[in-house]
Amino acid sequence: MVKPVVEFVFHEAGTSPDVGRDGIPEFAMGVPVYVRGKPYAVICPVAGRVPALRHRLAPLVLFAATERERGRIAAAAAPGQRVEVLAVDLSPTAPVPAQGEQGGITVKQAVNRMLGLDRM
Repeated sequence: MVKPVVEFVFHEAGTSPDVGRDGIPEFAMGVPVYVRGKPYAVICPVAGRVPALRHRLAPLVLFAATERERGRIAAAAAPGQRVEVLAVDLSPTAPVPAQGEQGGITVKQAVNRMLGLDRM
């Protein structure tokens, strides 16, 4: 969801934003987006955490992944606060090979690689 947010904010602010790496408590566990070093937006804040931070989040644009989540966030946010939904294409760019196809690996092999067990 980061790419559509970056494009949205660039279009609005006229400059490339900086996006945090992780969700943080100060932004209701959402990922902060900065423009010229100042908070501009929050990607996917947790709706249940928004009321406690309503005053801090009020001037920011909040981004939700779905209409349903937008409704939850908007209900918890400051009256009239912008909550945007950006459509994200979740379809894979390439077909996922079936397990056992040439060049593919099994789940067990993937887990062993992640844990370094295939190097023994």
